[in-house]
Amino acid sequence: MFDSLRWMRVKHDSPPGSLIYAGEGRDFAPFVEVCAYSRDALMERRLDPGESIAPAPDRVNLVVVVGIHDAETIRRVGADLGFPALALEDVMNAGQRAKFTLADDETAFVVLKHLAEIDGSLVSEQVSLFWRDNLVAVFLEREDDLLDGVLARIRKGKGRLRSEGGAYLLCAILDVLVDCNMAALTRFGELAEALEARLEGRTTDDLLGRLYTLKREVLLLRNQLVPMREMFKALLGEDADLPEPVLPFLRDAAGHHEQTVDAATTLHDILKSMIDYQISLLSMRTNRVMQFLTVIATIFIPLTFIAGVYGMNFEYMPELSWRYGYYYSLAIMGAVGAGMLVYFLRKRFL
Repeated sequence: MFDSLRWMRVKHDSPPGSLIYAGEGRDFAPFVEVCAYSRDALMERRLDPGESIAPAPDRVNLVVVVGIHDAETIRRVGADLGFPALALEDVMNAGQRAKFTLADDETAFVVLKHLAEIDGSLVSEQVSLFWRDNLVAVFLEREDDLLDGVLARIRKGKGRLRSEGGAYLLCAILDVLVDCNMAALTRFGELAEALEARLEGRTTDDLLGRLYTLKREVLLLRNQLVPMREMFKALLGEDADLPEPVLPFLRDAAGHHEQTVDAATTLHDILKSMIDYQISLLSMRTNRVMQFLTVIATIFIPLTFIAGVYGMNFEYMPELSWRYGYYYSLAIMGAVGAGMLVYFLRKRFL
């Protein structure tokens, strides 16, 4: 969330359509991969730097752009494929809210969030897609295995993917992304369970701090996943104009996404309950210590009073000159202390 606010300042005072990268720093060279296929043919290759993209008119074309931090690469891809500047601006804004729009009369533009696990932490990365007839273009922040499953199915040449058009490819990518989000969130839940097991019976500042960090991350990630509901609803609407045969597959992906959002909500509530429980335990232990110290102090109050009375050393105090006065005062103190101790024990204050 704070990163998104920081990235908004990067684009301050820039005119609409400005290709300015707003996101995490990246130091690798972007590249473009093209996969063109039909029922009987398949062509895959990574383009050379600066090489133009020429989609095959008689095949389904999947264009994957890895790295959205280079404005020249995004501008060149957009020019080759005819994408509007406003949509390309959103591609380079890594903090863009998930959405669906019609980039022009023929091209649909979709922004999604992909949950990825990096160095043990769950992070949200942006995935932007363009769809037009038999062309699907995917823009990724970095190289990962998100599309490996889809590409493997294309290479095998089995199933519906090779025989269907670009709309089915779009649905397949959305389905894979939703499944990856669910898997990443599941691993996050396993981490929360491990922390809960470590927290049983004891509370440490380190574990409690880690628990709070997890809760905060889940909340921020959930807030990024929720807008994807509207994106799926828009894709299923009439404006998207998706072919009727692919709608059941898209509804299935939308249902899986709902489960992911519900799981994120449940996980956040569980983490919040765990934190509240640990804070309650900590408060209870503190109260027990304070109660014990209070009881001890209460027992010594009358003893201190007795010692103070006989410590005033007035001239006319018979007990001071009495032979057994010292033992007498100790006996009184012992009796009072023992009586109060028995009373507190019966009241279960100790």
